[in-house]
Amino acid sequence: MTKKKIAMCICILALVSACASNSVNRLSMNADSPAHDFMLPDQDGNMVSLSGVLQEYKGAVVAFYPKDDSRY
Repeated sequence: MTKKKIAMCICILALVSACASNSVNRLSMNADSPAHDFMLPDQDGNMVSLSGVLQEYKGAVVAFYPKDDSRY
């Protein structure tokens, strides 16, 4: 996987993690709380997990572009 693809996967994972935390009781969350593990497909359809990314990198950022039609 190229660095660009890895960066995109990391961006997607972080955004989903941030959105998922909205449903969790905010009183129990703080900056030191780890995100829940989840899996998402990358741009090639390969499944990528947050825990897998965090084994290789110190952090993750997820970017989501719902209106991006560049693949079609």
